[in-house]
Amino acid sequence: MPYLQSQHFRSVQQLNHWLSAKPMEDEGAAVDTLTGLPTLGEFYRAGPARIEDCLAKGIACAVAIIDIDHFRRLVETHGEEAADKIVQAIGARIGAAIEGTPHLLARLDQDEFGLLLIDIDTIAATEFCDNLREEIGEEPVLVGDCEISVTVSVGVAEVCGPETFDNYLNGAEQFLFMAKSYGRNQVLSDHTVALQAAK
Repeated sequence: MPYLQSQHFRSVQQLNHWLSAKPMEDEGAAVDTLTGLPTLGEFYRAGPARIEDCLAKGIACAVAIIDIDHFRRLVETHGEEAADKIVQAIGARIGAAIEGTPHLLARLDQDEFGLLLIDIDTIAATEFCDNLREEIGEEPVLVGDCEISVTVSVGVAEVCGPETFDNYLNGAEQFLFMAKSYGRNQVLSDHTVALQAAK
């Protein structure tokens, strides 16, 4: 499906976040120092070429955005240092889940991660992200002596034709926004929406 431009999606040039006193790394940097993951800028640099290659070879792929639920509340309750530990832990768990695959993972914002899933269609991408969501929700993050339960919401957009990388991220963000609006701790995608419409 074609994805419309989202009016509230962050751009490479303009990262606005409520934690303005603690900005993300410089957008020109390739690696985020907190998590060791590629940055949003690097996601934009590497992602389009990989999608173009997949489309040329007829390989399925999908874009996902993973958002830590109630991140503001986590910061207010446990403090910024604990929030950093949570971000690091979630990034590491996602990284472990895609180890040995051609998938691309990046930290997009304070509490968001982007995934470009290669050689996987929208059904499999939805299942992969839902399994990841369940694993994250079932294992609290240990910060000092405190176990902090964390959940994530995920939006998944199928790559189905030559569109801008922005549009695919916008599509994933639209599904993420729906997932958060419907109660968080869930995955929404082209596939899940089609299933719901068929009921």
